[in-house]
Amino acid sequence: MKAAWFESFGAPKDTLIIGEQPTPLVGPGEVMVRIKTTGVNPSDVKKRAGSFPNLLDAGLVIPHSDGAGIIEAVGEGGDSSRIGERVWIYQAQFGRRFGSAAEYVAIDASRSVPLPEPVSFEVGACLGIPVMTAHRAVFADGDVKGKTVLVTGGAGRVGYYAIQ
Repeated sequence: MKAAWFESFGAPKDTLIIGEQPTPLVGPGEVMVRIKTTGVNPSDVKKRAGSFPNLLDAGLVIPHSDGAGIIEAVGEGGDSSRIGERVWIYQAQFGRRFGSAAEYVAIDASRSVPLPEPVSFEVGACLGIPVMTAHRAVFADGDVKGKTVLVTGGAGRVGYYAIQ
């Protein structure tokens, strides 16, 4: 499969490699998603820049946690009716080195959420970390109906979605 990865830390032009990597195997409880769009978050930039110095100890890293695509396979015990389903995904790199900057990602089925037909894959790829963080920030202490909520930093993605 085509993928982008890094084997050293630094600027994208100095570290990102685009080429072929083995297609991941789908494990029990996982789905295989053919990625249509991947999302880039600040944590992805920080990882590539070296904020997590032990990240490369086990080898290369295919970055990115969020994305959107179509389920092409399900692992053992999975729901085969999900094959062909449009989904947005989050935490693709949770506990692993291989994220969504690739044609395919195998991910825990619970981290693949149905993406309604009118919603584009580009929008779907933005629904992971930014939208979930905004939702938690706004609603962690309960309903805000009838309350005044101050959102600072509304120019960033999390702030943008919190304002919504």
